Amino acid sequence: MTEELNPLQLEIIDSLGVPAGWEPLPPEIMAGVETMLADELAPIDGLFTPEDPLRVTKHHLGTVHGCEKRFVAERSQKFAWSVPTVRGTVAHKAIELMINWPGEPVPADLVEAAITSIIENPRESASTFLETLPDHDMAELRGQVAQLVTNFGDCFPPIKPQWRPMVEYTAKYSLFSGAVIFTARMDLVLGLPGRRVIIDLKSGWIGAQHRDDLRYYALIETLRSRQAPRRLGTYSLERARLDHEEVTEGILQAAVRRTGQGARAMAELIAGTRDAEVRPGFHCRWCPLNQTCEEGVRHLHTLDGDEADGDDW
Repeated sequence: MTEELNPLQLEIIDSLGVPAGWEPLPPEIMAGVETMLADELAPIDGLFTPEDPLRVTKHHLGTVHGCEKRFVAERSQKFAWSVPTVRGTVAHKAIELMINWPGEPVPADLVEAAITSIIENPRESASTFLETLPDHDMAELRGQVAQLVTNFGDCFPPIKPQWRPMVEYTAKYSLFSGAVIFTARMDLVLGLPGRRVIIDLKSGWIGAQHRDDLRYYALIETLRSRQAPRRLGTYSLERARLDHEEVTEGILQAAVRRTGQGARAMAELIAGTRDAEVRPGFHCRWCPLNQTCEEGVRHLHTLDGDEADGDDW
């Protein structure tokens, strides 16, 4: 079917295909990675219990490595949905429906079905937000998601059932009898264990931290299945581009070090054994303290091109 694909779709096929001579990572590497993670987290063994565990996710790690003050602030505040934050959730659901849709899917129909599916599912945290969204905001959301879904259909190769696609695939792993729990929820997974390709779908730009997110996914999938995935990819729906890399022993070890460092920092901040460090960055835009944190406000002014007078601070 390659002659039916456009250049962008062919490029993705080439990026995700199994290269000649590829071999899965040997079992001893998986065992070494597991031992390495346990050693990294040995200092926090005993600080948590299975009844009240330390829960580690991609978002937790990204936040604590970005700015510890933001991590502490987000733990004390309930997450609030908005049109920009719910856009990706609806797009992911629409793409999930596209994969299993009978006949030729129409983006607008997929978006409508995705919104209905989320609203009617009480387990979806965005359900109430979408159900009470004003008409003008809902119309804006439909248009934005329809564009993302159209881009995916135009630029990503059609996904065959033989590829064993899984959308919103969840993997879990625990240490210390369940006192530390790692969770990963992956946008799109293709292939069988030991040969899997993990793809993260982004509605906007692709940044360096997105590779760290995928490496965390690879680590958790490796520990859960005792088989490493083959390749990782971040796909931008807006830019129709795939950033990808092969999973190696070095990548898994790097993921262990970052995960271990982040989990130890989380444990210290939750226990209150030290103060949170403030690290201003682009993430200040989404911080709940971006109106009151002096360092964050100053950094946002700099990002926006405003040269504030020193006396103002």
